[in-house]
Amino acid sequence: MTKLSYLLVLILCTLGVANARAQEIDIRPVKIMGVNANAIYPVVVDSTLFFSSDQKWDLTKTYFDQRGKHLYQLFKIELRERKPSGTPTPYFGRANRPYNQYAICFDPDGGAYVSQNNMNASVVRGAPVSIFEYASDADNAEGTRLSNMPSKASCGMASVSMDGKMMIFASDMRGGEGRTDLYFCTKTPSGGWTEPQNMGAVINTPGIETSPYFHTSGKIFFASDGREDSQGLDLFYTYKTADGFAEPVKFDDEINGMRDDYGLYYSQDEKWGFVTSNRDGTDKIYYFERTFPTFEECEETQAPELCYTLYEASAESYDTTEYQIIWRTSDGGLQTGVEVDHCFPKVGNYQIELSVLDKTTGEEMFSLAEFELEIEWPNQLRIVEPEVIKVGQPATFVVDAEPFKDFPPLDFYWDMGNGDQIKGTQATTTFEAPGKYKVKCGTIDARTRVDKRCTWKEIIVVK
Repeated sequence: MTKLSYLLVLILCTLGVANARAQEIDIRPVKIMGVNANAIYPVVVDSTLFFSSDQKWDLTKTYFDQRGKHLYQLFKIELRERKPSGTPTPYFGRANRPYNQYAICFDPDGGAYVSQNNMNASVVRGAPVSIFEYASDADNAEGTRLSNMPSKASCGMASVSMDGKMMIFASDMRGGEGRTDLYFCTKTPSGGWTEPQNMGAVINTPGIETSPYFHTSGKIFFASDGREDSQGLDLFYTYKTADGFAEPVKFDDEINGMRDDYGLYYSQDEKWGFVTSNRDGTDKIYYFERTFPTFEECEETQAPELCYTLYEASAESYDTTEYQIIWRTSDGGLQTGVEVDHCFPKVGNYQIELSVLDKTTGEEMFSLAEFELEIEWPNQLRIVEPEVIKVGQPATFVVDAEPFKDFPPLDFYWDMGNGDQIKGTQATTTFEAPGKYKVKCGTIDARTRVDKRCTWKEIIVVK
C-alpha cells in the first residue's frame, strides 16, 4: 500500500541500462577478387552470387576503357552457407568482351537484363550505358537492347519486380530531377516494355539516384546522394502506393557508411545480404548479417500501483466528535476518516475530494482539499499476452512502449523462452509443451544505439 498526499509526486520505476554497444548488424568485406580489383552489384539466385568486376581475367587479350582501366565483366560464384566457395567464373563462359557489363538482374522466368555499354559504339568514345536482354548465358550469347530506352542517354542498373511486370532503372536522360534519376516502365501484353516514366520528385533529387532493387517484401531499395541526411550514396527504400511511391526511408546506419553504399541484395527474411561500398577506398562487395542483440539486464514486468493510503494531515483537527472527514474518489469510492485505504480499478486519471461533514446536521460544511491522481504503467516495456495460451496453438504477444519516457525505441526483440527469437512490435509463436515460460522483450535507444531496456514476464501454457 502506498501512502499518498495530494502534494506527493509519484516516482516511476526505471529499467536497468547496459553499457555495451548494441551490435545489431555485422558487416564485413567479401574476398572474391584481387586486392586492387573492384567488385560491384551483387545478386543472389538460389545458391549463386552474381556480380561485376574489373578484375583482369584473360591473359592473352585485354580491353580497356577511355581511362585505361580494365572493363567490367560479369562473374558468378557458388555460395555455401552464404560464403563464396571456390573461384569466380565468367557468367558468359568468358570474360573478355569489348564493352563494360556493370550489373545483371533476373526476371521471374529466368531472363537476364544486363547493363552494358552500347555494343554498336566504341568504348573508347564513352558510349552510353543501356539495358540488354539475354536469353542465354552461353559463351557466344548476344543481348538485345531494349527498344524503349533512349539511344543518347545512359540507362542501366535495372531491377525487375517479383511478378515481372515492372522494371526500375537509373538514367541521365533529359528532363529529370537531377544528375541521374530513377525511372520505371511496365510489361506490355506483347512482352515488351512501355516508355519510361520518371518516378517523380518524391524519389528523385537534384543529385544521383541509382541502383534500384525490388525486394520480396514490396520495398524498393535505391541509392541516393541528394538527400539531407545522405553521406555520399546512401541506401533508402520506398514502396508502391495507389498514388505513386511512398516517401523514402533511410536504411540502417550500420550499412550506410560515411562514403558510397549502393547495389543492395537483401534476403527474403531480411536477416542478411550483400551491398557494394567504397568505405575502404575501392568498390567492394560486403556481406552483412543482423545479429540478435543480447540484454544482460532484464527486469520483471511490474504491475501498476493501484492501491494507496489517502491521508491529509490538516484534516486531523476536524476529526472530532462533531465533525467527520469524508474522502470521495471519481471511481465511486466513498470513505470516512483522516486516513483511508483505497484501491483504484485500473490506470488512469482520478479526482479525489476531501470534505468535512457536520455529524449533527448531516451536511457537508466545506471542501478541505481537491486534487488529481494520475496512475500510470511503470516506465518499462509492457508485455501483453493472450488470456489463454494453449499447447500447439499460435499465440501472439504485443509490446506496449507507451509508458516509456524519453526513450525512442529502435526496434523490439523477443526471446520467447521456447527457442524462438523474433523482431517487431508483436511476436507470434507456438509452444510445444505445457508449463511456465519466461518471455523477454528488449529494445535499443534509437538515438544512442547504446542504451538497452528489457522486460520479462512469466507466462503459463496449458494443454
